[in-house]
Amino acid sequence: MSGISEAYMNAESWQSRREILSIVAPKISLKLIQLFIPGLTSGRFTAARLHAKKYCAGSRVEVTKKVVQRFDNHQIAHFVDFIVSPHVCTDLPFGEKVLKLSSGIELFIPNTIRNMGATRIIDQYLLYCKEMCSDFEPLAKSSLFTILETCKASTRKSLQGINYFAAEAGEAFDGLRKMIEDKVTLCSDSERLIENLKRARLYLKSDYKVNVARSSNIADHCCIHALSDPKGRNFSQECDHEHDESCIECSNLTSTLNEIERFIEKTETDKELLDRALIKFRSYRESIEAWKAHLLRSINQDLCRENLLDKLSNDEIYVNLDWAMKFLPVKSREPQSEFFGKRGISWHITVVMKNDASTENEEDTFDE
Repeated sequence: MSGISEAYMNAESWQSRREILSIVAPKISLKLIQLFIPGLTSGRFTAARLHAKKYCAGSRVEVTKKVVQRFDNHQIAHFVDFIVSPHVCTDLPFGEKVLKLSSGIELFIPNTIRNMGATRIIDQYLLYCKEMCSDFEPLAKSSLFTILETCKASTRKSLQGINYFAAEAGEAFDGLRKMIEDKVTLCSDSERLIENLKRARLYLKSDYKVNVARSSNIADHCCIHALSDPKGRNFSQECDHEHDESCIECSNLTSTLNEIERFIEKTETDKELLDRALIKFRSYRESIEAWKAHLLRSINQDLCRENLLDKLSNDEIYVNLDWAMKFLPVKSREPQSEFFGKRGISWHITVVMKNDASTENEEDTFDE
């Protein structure tokens, strides 16, 4: 102990003293070691024990100092491009905001809503940077939260008017969960199946749209492979790469659905009820797979639109005609005969975009 005491007293930093103290701290008590090292506090003694438990007794740990640096414009632009992408942000067909620059110029931008909360967006962005841009250093979480707070947008809460693929898939996930919960006492894996089902649903709602690309080594993420018709050569294209990789989340969805099917076959004893349950399950599965296919088609369509806009010449325009929303007419005095059976008035809009050499990209919206 005299050698330990001498080395402890001659150490230049607390880090070195903690490493020396961790050699004997797990073996003897505080009162005993205080006889050789007077003035040793219980806090430092406990820290030495934790060091021995975490890194092994007497091991030297290199401490890396993190220097706080000022962020650059490229980091901000990278995150802003992510949050204004179609899978995170959706433009509303009505309303606009005025953005006033420091130079006094006013910019009119459409109202937007975000399909996810701030925490989910940031987690997805950091995962995206890790997988797609491994050499890129993103901003810290606090800075990302500040940017989201500054770039105002509404968070999507209402589910009115969503496409029927998403609506039917949502009902399918709820239906599968109810089928498992009704027989929770008959299977010990029911909780695990429900958790995997939640995980698969969340993946399709958010991360799947980020992973899909025009060309990918994962078959579920490759637009060329997924959209090619195996029976028609005119509607198919050969990939110039192998699909030798797999996605953990896509595999989780497939394996979970297969397990649920086996779960139904195992727990249902009556043949007639089993046939009904399997028919319902297969209907739910088709809805989920149809939603996944719809997401991939929509992403491929967005990639095509971006490609057209990039190649747009100065004497060409891009015209997009789409259904915007439905209005329900309201009167100040409305009889019941006019109130019941309202069908609404559909509102279609036409978006015209052009690329002019003298100005930036211009975008005009016309009502129909």
